[in-house]
Amino acid sequence: MGTFLRVNRWLLAALLALGVAVYVSSRYVHQVLAVQSSTHTTQPVTTDVVIARTSLPAFSVIGVGDVMIERVPVTQAPPGSFSQVDQVVGKWTNESLSQGIPVVSSAIFAPQSANILASRIRPGDMAVDLPLTANDVVDGLVQPGDAISLFATITEHNGQQATEDFLNQVKVLAVNGSMTPATSLTVGQNLTLILALPPRQIAQLLFMQQKGPIYAALDAPNAKTPVPIPYTTSQWQSPVP
Repeated sequence: MGTFLRVNRWLLAALLALGVAVYVSSRYVHQVLAVQSSTHTTQPVTTDVVIARTSLPAFSVIGVGDVMIERVPVTQAPPGSFSQVDQVVGKWTNESLSQGIPVVSSAIFAPQSANILASRIRPGDMAVDLPLTANDVVDGLVQPGDAISLFATITEHNGQQATEDFLNQVKVLAVNGSMTPATSLTVGQNLTLILALPPRQIAQLLFMQQKGPIYAALDAPNAKTPVPIPYTTSQWQSPVP
C-alpha cells in the first residue's frame, strides 16, 4: 500500500484537486441559477395600455396625437383598457379624459355603432326640436353647448298678459343638426335647436308652441337662474282667431 501511494501520489493529488474543482464549480453554477430564478420571479408581468396624451373634452373625436402607449404592470391595467392606438383613434369620448389616464371602453363609443345625440341625453330626458327665427334666438348666434332660457307670453290670473320665462338653463345639444359650433357666421339665420328635457317639460314646450311665439335668451356661463313656477294651461295666451 505504501509503495502504491508513493508511486501514484501525484495521480491521487490530481484526482483530489479535480474533485474539489468540480464541487466548487457545481456550487457556483447552482448559486447563479438560483439568483437568476429569483430575479425572474420578482419581475412583474407588464402589458401595453393606451393612455391619453392630452386632456380631452367630452364628446370629442380621438386623434392619433391624442393618445399613446405606455407599458404598465398587468395588475395596474384597468378593466376595458386598450393595448393598441388604432383601437381608439376615430372613436368619440363619452366623458372628459385627463392626461395620462388609461382610455377604457366605457369612456368612448363609435359613431357607426352608437347614436351620438342619444349619448348626450340624460336618463329620463328626451330630445326635441325647437325651430326659431333669428329674431327669437339672439340673432342666430346660439351654439351647441350653450344654455338658454325660453320665454313666452302668458295670461296671468288677473287677466293681464305678460312675457315670462318658463324654462331656464336648458342646454342646447345641437343646432341645425350639428353638434359642433358652426364654422361660419350664422348672424341673421333662423335656427333649429335640439334640446333635451323631461317629458313634462316637453309637453309644456309643445303646448306653448301652439299658443304663440317663443323667444330664446342666452344664459351666462354658470348662471344660477331660479326654476320658474310651472304655468297651467289656463294661463297661456289664447290663440288668435
